[in-house]
Amino acid sequence: MIKLEPYKGIAGIYEEIRPSYPEELIHDIISITNIKSDDRILEIGAGTGKATIQFANKGYQIRAIEIDEDMAEILRDKCSDYSNVTIDVASFEDWIYTEDQKYDMIYSAQAFHWINKDIKYQKCYELLKDNGYLVLFWYNPSGHKFPVTIDIDNQVNSVVKKYTSKYFTNKDKPKRMAHTGVLNNDERKTEIEETGLFHIISELNYTHKINNSPSQYLKAMKSVPAVASILDGLEANIIKKMDNEIEDIINSCGGHVDEEFHYLLYIAQKY
Repeated sequence: MIKLEPYKGIAGIYEEIRPSYPEELIHDIISITNIKSDDRILEIGAGTGKATIQFANKGYQIRAIEIDEDMAEILRDKCSDYSNVTIDVASFEDWIYTEDQKYDMIYSAQAFHWINKDIKYQKCYELLKDNGYLVLFWYNPSGHKFPVTIDIDNQVNSVVKKYTSKYFTNKDKPKRMAHTGVLNNDERKTEIEETGLFHIISELNYTHKINNSPSQYLKAMKSVPAVASILDGLEANIIKKMDNEIEDIINSCGGHVDEEFHYLLYIAQKY
């Protein structure tokens, strides 16, 4: 059975509800790598262009790779006025490099975990200039949970399990690629160091608190491929009932959900 792209059908929700990256994080990348406006930058897994736009607005020349056509459609639209952005729709594993010149920096925001570990580091190494930079950044729930948020999450998980156990059906639907994206510091750090191709020169983190209404909470849930995989197996009327039940839970607990996100930034340099 063919696997769906992770964000097939949910790219619009992702673009609407997912946060961009702290401006401080982008500034730190520029400051530490000292990239210039005429340097060559490659972005892996550009998605809907949240990080792409942040660099493009500063005048950088970016070649953006994105595998998911739904994501790429939004990315193209957002970058239509940026002549400094070139977009290729392909997987990084299959993407063919056709130019003579190598890149000064390669970055991946919230996407590097999707790529084959046996390919991605070696390919980045080959694509970078000597002493070039591999920059990886992403965000996860911080692990610090507010008591009411813990209560809401537990109740919501119970509701999702209830509807899944009672109504879920495969119906020969293609399996969506699913990954939580949650990696702790040591996992990513060890992965980079074990390649022997890069050395980490900077590890930084940032914290951002969000406050979601019931509808925003639901959209954030549905923007996660692992959750979307569950919804792929539920009928629309069942999803609506489940949504209503989840909204009632949140409204009974104050009408909003507080969450703290931890942004991680690793800057590695080619040996």
